Amino acid sequence: MRPSPDGQKVALHLCNTEGMSLVIIAPVSGGRAVGEARGGWFRGWFPDSNQWLLMGDHLEILNSDTGEARRITPEGETVTDAAVSPDGKAVAYTIIQGDRLKIIDTAGNLLREGLAPSPRPGTTPDLVTWSPDGQFIAYIWDQIVGQFNNYGPLWVLDVQTGKQWQLSPDEVFDSFPTWAPQGHRILVVRRENMDDESADFNLNKLVSNLWVVDADTQEWRQLTNLNGQGAWSPVWTPDGSAVAFMSNMGNQLNGWLINVDDRSLQQLAVDSPIMPRALSVIP
Repeated sequence: MRPSPDGQKVALHLCNTEGMSLVIIAPVSGGRAVGEARGGWFRGWFPDSNQWLLMGDHLEILNSDTGEARRITPEGETVTDAAVSPDGKAVAYTIIQGDRLKIIDTAGNLLREGLAPSPRPGTTPDLVTWSPDGQFIAYIWDQIVGQFNNYGPLWVLDVQTGKQWQLSPDEVFDSFPTWAPQGHRILVVRRENMDDESADFNLNKLVSNLWVVDADTQEWRQLTNLNGQGAWSPVWTPDGSAVAFMSNMGNQLNGWLINVDDRSLQQLAVDSPIMPRALSVIP
């Protein structure tokens, strides 16, 4: 569930247990869908809020106004993840071979490749995301402990120099990196019960916390302390002062808001019979 930069549309990704998927582009204010695509995954808006990136085995740029779809990755590559740069001029993506991160322009021309470190810190790079100023790309080296995991060490690539470095301490499992709206802080979900594969499917069993790292100083700060319970689907508020997230605190799925400075918590829904699985914040 991803709102467009202008806050007028939202991209919804629907998936059933047989693996069939559908992306719907709908107006936030309600009404008929303005675009859809079957058999792919939404991977980001372009700044004009009309174009968006669809990932199947390859990448396409779609336009919700005109209905145009344009392929930008070559034949013979199987894409595993992708993200649009903040200025909309480039796309970073990973391929199934797991040996590099590629950056192309919107016409498909190669701009840069970030080769896998040696020794390789995981099976494949995944969960690619750009810093707001376009200087860095953060991603996770997936270590695939369970069937549906995207957990491993957090790495950062300097887009201009090609330099890469690991931010996560050794032997921790981070995931879902999310840049703060300003600066170079990255929020991650740090999983603490990787040995319990049932938590991959049952969110009430998930044990995790939210951590924040400064990519410049490499200093970490624990944001939540949930004592054996879990947090997921974190989203920064537009001013970077708080983070909305889902949690199983009290053995009930609910949305929460945490103040980044004093770590005070606010429950977002009280006594509601319907709890969301994920959250988004309208810009």
